[in-house]
Amino acid sequence: MNKKLFLTAAAIPVTLIVPTVASAAETVSVTGDNIVNATLKVDKLPNDTIVNAYQWYYLEEITGEEGTTNKPISGATSISLKVPVEAAGKSIFVEATTTDGKKFKSEPRTIQPLELDITIPTLEGQSAGFVAPGETVKVAGITVTDKNGAKLQSDQITYSYQWFYKLGDNSFTIIEGASGSTYTIPKDAIEKDIKNIAVTVKAKVGLSFAESKLSDTITVSKEPTDTLTKEIKDLLVNDNKYNVSSFTEFGAKVAELEKNYQSLSTAAKGNVSNYDVLKRALADVELITKLNEKWSKIETSNEKEIKELEEAYNKLDLLQRSLDVDETLYTGIKNLLKEPNDLEEIKEVRRLNQAIINLLSYEHSLVKYVASDIDSLQEAVKTIEADIEKLSQSYRAAVQNQAILTEAKSDIKKVEQLIKSFDKLATNLTPNKQVTTAKSIRTAYEKLTYKQLKLVPDVYVQRLTTAERAEESQIINLNNVIDSYIGDDVYPFDPSASSWQSHVNNVNQIIKEYKSLTKASAAQIIGYDNLVTLQKDLKAAEKVIKDMDAYQKLSATTGVTESKLNSSYTSTLKAYNNLTNLQQSLVYNADEFLLNTPKISVDGNGKVPTDKAAAEALKADIAKLADVTKYSFNQLETAVNTASESYKKLSSAARKYVTNYYLLTAANKDITGVKSFYKKIQTAREETDATKKAKKIETVQKAYAKLPANQQHLAKEQYEALLKNQNIDENASKITQLNNDIATIVSNNHYVVTIESIKNLSTQYSSLSSSEKKLITNYDILKTALADVKKVESFMKTYEKSFASNPSTVIKAYEKLTSKQVSLIDAGTRQLIIDKQKGQQQTNENALSLIESINSLLVKGEYIDGLQEKVSEIRKAYDALSDADKKVVKNYSKLTQAEGDLKKVEEVHAIYEPAGSSNDTARKAWQTAFGKLSKRLELLYTNMYPTEQ
Repeated sequence: MNKKLFLTAAAIPVTLIVPTVASAAETVSVTGDNIVNATLKVDKLPNDTIVNAYQWYYLEEITGEEGTTNKPISGATSISLKVPVEAAGKSIFVEATTTDGKKFKSEPRTIQPLELDITIPTLEGQSAGFVAPGETVKVAGITVTDKNGAKLQSDQITYSYQWFYKLGDNSFTIIEGASGSTYTIPKDAIEKDIKNIAVTVKAKVGLSFAESKLSDTITVSKEPTDTLTKEIKDLLVNDNKYNVSSFTEFGAKVAELEKNYQSLSTAAKGNVSNYDVLKRALADVELITKLNEKWSKIETSNEKEIKELEEAYNKLDLLQRSLDVDETLYTGIKNLLKEPNDLEEIKEVRRLNQAIINLLSYEHSLVKYVASDIDSLQEAVKTIEADIEKLSQSYRAAVQNQAILTEAKSDIKKVEQLIKSFDKLATNLTPNKQVTTAKSIRTAYEKLTYKQLKLVPDVYVQRLTTAERAEESQIINLNNVIDSYIGDDVYPFDPSASSWQSHVNNVNQIIKEYKSLTKASAAQIIGYDNLVTLQKDLKAAEKVIKDMDAYQKLSATTGVTESKLNSSYTSTLKAYNNLTNLQQSLVYNADEFLLNTPKISVDGNGKVPTDKAAAEALKADIAKLADVTKYSFNQLETAVNTASESYKKLSSAARKYVTNYYLLTAANKDITGVKSFYKKIQTAREETDATKKAKKIETVQKAYAKLPANQQHLAKEQYEALLKNQNIDENASKITQLNNDIATIVSNNHYVVTIESIKNLSTQYSSLSSSEKKLITNYDILKTALADVKKVESFMKTYEKSFASNPSTVIKAYEKLTSKQVSLIDAGTRQLIIDKQKGQQQTNENALSLIESINSLLVKGEYIDGLQEKVSEIRKAYDALSDADKKVVKNYSKLTQAEGDLKKVEEVHAIYEPAGSSNDTARKAWQTAFGKLSKRLELLYTNMYPTEQ
């Protein structure tokens, strides 16, 4: 069972569900208009029916497999139907089918036939009833309706077109192939007599047709473009002249024609064959308008803008200039032009040339500024530059030696930068900081040229020198203090318990101050190594002093055993004896300690050895060894050997009575130490090479300084003999001499020696060993000198190669050398360079006169009469100038411009063809060339060839 159908049926009242038998009279009722596109709809069904299908039919029989039936309307299977176009003039009905297969039909309804009506078509693409060849006309404004009231849809209407042209008075003939909604007028339509065109439109809806009447006729004509073409043509008198009497009216006319042209269709525009004339006229009007506006606003004092305006006008050709009615603009510009006041300005140029040269002075083959400080120089430069600015544009470039002004400004800036660096040199800086800062400033100072250096005020040089010497008083003070602390055998001060710490503090402070010095200043400190030794000796002595104080305190303490007291004394004495003479001289409590020897008892357990007397005698002999200073090395060695042999012979019991045996042990150790030291002395004595021997003696000296005091005493005789008989170390004196020689090569920022002397010092330095080079404290001076030598030698190569042929190159290189570098060049060479430099700075009268002559070629923007002869004369004079003088002629381009203009005029003259000549082509060519001449060249041409028109 169909559940959907069942549910639908269940929703119907019971009375409708009861099946009934339909009678033949029962039909389906339909509402709606019987016209195309109207909607017909079933609005009533037979009673007690359930319809589940509809089909609309045409009332026309068709024969098929099932016999004869009515023709179904395709797709019409719903309760309503939009009457299709195909149904026009036909009868239709609907058939409803129920769920039980019964069929009910409506009464046939006859659809009204279509009676189409079409309006007369209108045309687009024409203007005022005219159309030009090449333009396209389009059908527009067609309306199709049904007289019976059917509302037709656009997609139901099909159009066809046919274009005609008029043949005779009232007849039209078909235009073959013209059957579209648009029609493009052939380019040759007028020639083919296609002058009046019209169109008909046929509309079809279904099987119904309607054809329109002929549209209004459109005339094919070139009338609009012909008129415009003629009006454009009338803008010109000829190719070189506009037809203008009033610029304002001409501009308005051109604008109007442009508007008319732009209103044309693209095809119509193509018929305007001379539009380029109009386009050119538009551009020329705009150009002349802008020039007029610029002229009206220009300031009479603004030479630059006046010059630009003149140049712009001079670029106009003859056609463009014809817009300058009555030459109003040309005359206005000409009146603005100011010719150089040659006499006064050349006089001022000469004065300024001399003023620039006078900025410099020459002495001792060196160049410097006359001004002694940068303020004076700056004021002089500003004054000169201000005076140059007052000159006309034509003569500013004629002022010579402006490079001197540029260089002066650069020199001022360099010196200002140097002076600014002194801000870092505050007086509250530490001496070390002052020296370090001064070194940086000195480096910059030494890079200055001689001219720059002379601009530095003396007060700054004095400040620099003072800062460089900031450590000198500190150096003197340190040397004095160090000298008060340093001695040969003993230190020259007497420390005590109360003064000890102050001495330690003083030494530490001196060392701290030394370390804060710059390298150059530290090199001037004498005895620093000895001071460091003193610092170490103070530490060594302080330990022994404390041990002695501890012993004294122990010896005063009740109940301390003899062995403990003896052990303390023995170890302290041993430490004391290990000190050097210098160190012992610092032990301020030694005498008190040495006098307080401990008492030692011998316990023999009631037994006395038979050799006790020998032991006590040996003890007395050993006691003498406590003061080694009473012995020579050989005496001590004999005494020690004798005592040692005696000690060996004693019995064990007797040896206990030799309570000072430790003195014998110490003496024996001293003997061994001195013997070892003697070997170093012997090695030094046997060395034959002076340099090596000096180094070995230096080693002996260091070893001697470290020997304990007793050993120093014992070895002193041999040690002093070695020093007395040592060969003199020639290198030491050479190093000192080299250091001194280097220090004296510079004075007042000038080298006082030759390049060869500097190279010789460099050779001496290179021959030193690495350790010896470290002793050359003035090497930085030599290093800078060598760099300067390299620069000067490079310069001298340039000098030798180019001075004769290109002195300017040499002079430029010379001016870049520093003051110190210049001092390495011999005075004769310097003088030659300066003489050449001064020669180049001389004002050239011939060049200045030539500038005047060139400027005279133009008067108020127009060439003078006799230009050819004058240009030829100037050219000859210019070619006779030297290369340097030619550079002075800054207006040389005006001469070449005049020569070029003469050539252009002569080229146009060469193709001249008189008016009335049978050779129209040649005449036209001359007119074109003549028309391209600027106003200036036009006047020159008529001046040179007055009969040619």
